[in-house]
Amino acid sequence: MLRYLKRYFLIIGCCAFYCAAANSQNINGEKIIVGRESITIINFPDKVVNINLSEESAYDYYIPKRREERSISIQFNKEKTSGPVTGLLVNEGGRSHMFRLLFDSTYDINDDSRPPLWYDHSDLKALKAFVKNQKEPAEASAGDELAKEKERQKQEAAARNAEALAAQKQAETAKAPAKGPEDNSVELQQKKAALDLARKEAQEKERQLKQAEEKAAAEQRAADELARKEAAQLASQKEQDEKKQKELKDQQNAEALARAQKAAAEKEKQRQAQQALKKKQEEEHRKKAAEELALKEAARKEAQERLVQLEAENRKKEAEKAYSEAGLWQRYGKKGIDLYNFPRNQVPTVNSDFYVIRDTLRNFRISDSLLHTDIAGKLNIEADKPINKGVVVSLENIVFKDVHTYFKLRITNNTEEDFLMGRTYMYWYDAADRARMMVKGSYLTYIGFFPLVRPKTTQEVVFVTRSPNVINNESLVLFVDERRKEKGTASIVIPGAVYNRELAKVQTPVPGQLPQQPPAPATGQKNRKRAKKE
Repeated sequence: MLRYLKRYFLIIGCCAFYCAAANSQNINGEKIIVGRESITIINFPDKVVNINLSEESAYDYYIPKRREERSISIQFNKEKTSGPVTGLLVNEGGRSHMFRLLFDSTYDINDDSRPPLWYDHSDLKALKAFVKNQKEPAEASAGDELAKEKERQKQEAAARNAEALAAQKQAETAKAPAKGPEDNSVELQQKKAALDLARKEAQEKERQLKQAEEKAAAEQRAADELARKEAAQLASQKEQDEKKQKELKDQQNAEALARAQKAAAEKEKQRQAQQALKKKQEEEHRKKAAEELALKEAARKEAQERLVQLEAENRKKEAEKAYSEAGLWQRYGKKGIDLYNFPRNQVPTVNSDFYVIRDTLRNFRISDSLLHTDIAGKLNIEADKPINKGVVVSLENIVFKDVHTYFKLRITNNTEEDFLMGRTYMYWYDAADRARMMVKGSYLTYIGFFPLVRPKTTQEVVFVTRSPNVINNESLVLFVDERRKEKGTASIVIPGAVYNRELAKVQTPVPGQLPQQPPAPATGQKNRKRAKKE
């Protein structure tokens, strides 16, 4: 039943694609390379809603999944030795794209002559331009198509992304019609005006009569009030004169009493002042010896505290001086350790992404964001042993973005000397615990100044590679050297089951995709140790 439903949806998807073939936003026939050891990524402008392969048998070779809604990833089933050419139909944002999947057994994840398997169509303007310039696919053999695609990818290695075109905007305006006035009756207005004039004349006469009556009444009230005020004023004046005479007499008596009290108080004050002066002199004489002793003790303590402070400041200056440019040169540069450049033996372990400015800036932005984010679900996989008997290196998180994998490391220096992070590199081991290949690095935090971790401090760094297509019974091993060879090396074993579990957090199946086979069981080799690869 599932097989018939699958065929039904595939037929509908193909019909929708060919009906919309004239649409300038639909990709038709772009060749997508799938390698055995790498993960292929395709980005789109909108959410991916459906993925289908042309033949059901193709699902035995290719594993397509949606990643972060607007991207898809394609992994090769490594149980197979080779894969067929097949069609890939992707529906996203109302668009239908038809691709041709080509398996390339010679693709090397570390090969700098060919770009990573990353097809970025996330910019809608660039997508339209790409479709416009796209030619109809010619009938050719799988070998011819693969050869042409390899040649195109080599030409693409110089410049990988196109600049987006500016968006256009439109605006519309509308005007509302105006309304006209209404007419009035002239005759009706004249009659109303005459009636209002007669009414106003009658009201004016009535108002004048009322004002004359009110004026006469107001004049009478004013005369009565004036007479009353004059009588009250005479009575008040008499009362005030009597009160002033009494107040003057009381004031004279009070002043005489105050003079007598002041004289007595002054005499008592003089007596008390003499007693207080005598007592103060005696008290000062007693305290003088104690104060002199206290001053000497305070001066001694201040000098001692200042000496301690100066010693602490000198120790701090000496410690900071050791990490200045001159200090680092004296301690390490003169011994041939250039901390301002990556170690010479790092060069064979990196790919071209490590040097291309555009890639470096992109990886820097993503890594810097990871360093400033407390990511949930920490792995906390520690290295097999500490470096220099006290430097613990552990893997906190694995993050996937486009074709790159970001390994967030925590370095805890429990020793009394600096940890000088040296060559950092990764190896890929098969199910039999044999080293298959090195996975070259694309970026490492502080490329221009390799991390120096001071004693009793902790620092986080991010190591970046192109995403390898690891299966559950394989593993990745991350090696971290100390610049001084005698200090040792740490190795972190990352089981394939752990790697794929983290990958599954950002990849999900989408409608139209056949159910995949369950993942292979873990090998139980999570804690196995790897020998350092020179």
